Amino acid sequence: CGKTTLTRKISRDWGEGIILGFVKYLFLIPLRQFYSSPIIGLSNILQYFDLNDLEAEIKGNEGNGVCFIFDGLDEYSQKHTKDGQSWFEQLLRGEVLTSSITIITSRPNASVELRESVHTRGEVLGFLKK
Repeated sequence: CGKTTLTRKISRDWGEGIILGFVKYLFLIPLRQFYSSPIIGLSNILQYFDLNDLEAEIKGNEGNGVCFIFDGLDEYSQKHTKDGQSWFEQLLRGEVLTSSITIITSRPNASVELRESVHTRGEVLGFLKK
């Protein structure tokens, strides 16, 4: 509860120039959209946004100035991450696009095996009405 709200807030604040001013491209990726087909590479993500022409620029900069927000790792089919060498897992582990920022939301029990490669972990308990 609150994961999607948090990712949308981050995206909106970035778009308004409030946070992450050094980020040139921010991609909010609802992983439920990739439930039936795996994320096989950067081109797969850019195709989702119809931004295929950015691939060379992003790869050339090793992801510098790029933020990926993957919302709902628990909703992404585990069959897509079983081989351990998928591009998606390499991104999450910081092995590709090493200068990019990756934010992942998930329920606490999802993808326990990826926790050891996470640099910072937070917990959303909910939001208060103001």
